Amino acid sequence: MADPKHVFLTGASGFVASQIMAGLVERGYLITASVRTLAKAGQVLALHPSWARQLTFVYVADVAQDGVFDDIFTKAKQPFDYVIHTASPVSFSVTDFQRDLIDPAVQGTVGILQSAHTHGGPQLKRFVLLGSAVSCLDSFQDISVAGKPYTEKDWNPVTAAQAISSRNPVLGYNASKKLAEQAAWSLMESQKPVFDLAVICPDIIIGPMLQPISGPKAVNETNSFAVYNFLNGVYTQIEGLTFPFYHFVDVRDVALAHILALTTPAASGQRILLVAGLISPQLVINTIQKHFPQLHSRVMEGEPAQILPRGNAPTGWDTSLSTEILGGKDWKSIGLEESVVDTVRSLLALEAGWGV
Repeated sequence: MADPKHVFLTGASGFVASQIMAGLVERGYLITASVRTLAKAGQVLALHPSWARQLTFVYVADVAQDGVFDDIFTKAKQPFDYVIHTASPVSFSVTDFQRDLIDPAVQGTVGILQSAHTHGGPQLKRFVLLGSAVSCLDSFQDISVAGKPYTEKDWNPVTAAQAISSRNPVLGYNASKKLAEQAAWSLMESQKPVFDLAVICPDIIIGPMLQPISGPKAVNETNSFAVYNFLNGVYTQIEGLTFPFYHFVDVRDVALAHILALTTPAASGQRILLVAGLISPQLVINTIQKHFPQLHSRVMEGEPAQILPRGNAPTGWDTSLSTEILGGKDWKSIGLEESVVDTVRSLLALEAGWGV
């Protein structure tokens, strides 16, 4: 029997990476997973002790530090067959966009790619990068008029300078994801490593959580603004309530796409868009009201018939190429209703553990 394939997964205590890790374990992969601290590793194993047989932790306190990944490649007991890089900041509360968003995203991505190229060895087949659909959309498009659907060929025109001068954290995040992905493709073109690259580009990611979460304020950014803020008292009225984006994908589909991209030949050199459908504050409210009558006192009713905030006509997505890469008719995205319901159930289970 052939030895199991070995995957290096970064950001392993995160929302998306935890779901990826679950899928890799289920499929028999060996995993070396990076986390920031020994404590994080202990938290992951406390939640998922069965993963320990296939999992080795390494520690990367700062992904932007030069050469920080070198030793992980050179000291690996079994060379890596694949790399999945998910470690990149997702926060809309930072104020220094260059230091806290752009630099970690770009330098972390370039750094691990360079380490993989220099030290990864000839058996390293593919590098899968968690990008974002925000790299493809136009941050400056008139939100009141839907444009031509975005595709994998589109690039966000936002620059670092524009994001920084705007003081808009959404623009800062958009710039960080775009610039990190462009840096990855540039390195692939200039250095031509033995492995190839696939980039997974999801829109708003929601869904059940497998990662360690210490309390209500530690819920990941996207589940917070898209779902949990309706339960925890942050959102109290529908008037003026908007989302930064209006399309979503379930975290389980994001994880599956990463795993399929490891071994799917057609994923080589591709940007893979993940968009399951529309999401809006009112759609989330309507779903919670429908399925969780016990939460009616915690969740406002809003305006059930007003699906999108007034004046919003978000541009759609053409994901036909990406869907074909991931299996065509066999690729079935989890819908919004199922995703929101499972997210709320996950949050309620967490609240019980927190004593909320």
